[in-house]
Amino acid sequence: MPVRPRDRARALLADAPDGMDAHEVADSLGVHVTTARFHLNNLVDEGSAVTETTEPRGVGRPRVVYRIVPAPSADELVHLLLRRIGETEAERERVAAETGRLWARGRRGADVDAVAVPDPVTVVEAMLTRLGFRVTDALSAFGEHQLSVCGCPLQSIASRNPEIAHGIVRGAVEFALEQASPALGGAYAVDVSPDSAGDCELVLRLSGVHTPAVRTT
Repeated sequence: MPVRPRDRARALLADAPDGMDAHEVADSLGVHVTTARFHLNNLVDEGSAVTETTEPRGVGRPRVVYRIVPAPSADELVHLLLRRIGETEAERERVAAETGRLWARGRRGADVDAVAVPDPVTVVEAMLTRLGFRVTDALSAFGEHQLSVCGCPLQSIASRNPEIAHGIVRGAVEFALEQASPALGGAYAVDVSPDSAGDCELVLRLSGVHTPAVRTT
């Protein structure tokens, strides 16, 4: 599950109470210092980080240090609690997917026809709409589907814990497909990733695990 470099830079600053300069962030991310500075400046522009000029380490220009803007205390507590649900990103994503299933279960729609196989895109869009998301685009080709989803309902979580936001959406979508039809349950691998073109957009991909017995597109 990919995580945007900007979010990785944000996480680095959050764990560095004394701040970090662009060279340190570049080394940690394994990118060129110009690329690191680009992501850090984006964090400053969005209000997530601030800069501070300090004395150089040795001879040279003053050192520019980037620091994360302290979150309100309640947000910080929520962040710490969310980090406790797993030691790794993969574990947190897995637990979040289970939570997404529970969330979707509480917003499930009316009973569906047990015989007919509904369109998976329609099923997913209906569930995400009930959960407060907005599908902004959908593309289907060769049995695979890609949806662009406004992730604003989870934006406060996604900004610091994107793997949790992705897991919640994945779990909700998997539950929606399973609840809609036995033929859809397990028929698609669900992948959620950030949209590189937007701050609050998520890209949802449904890839066929096997060829369904009944055509769904």
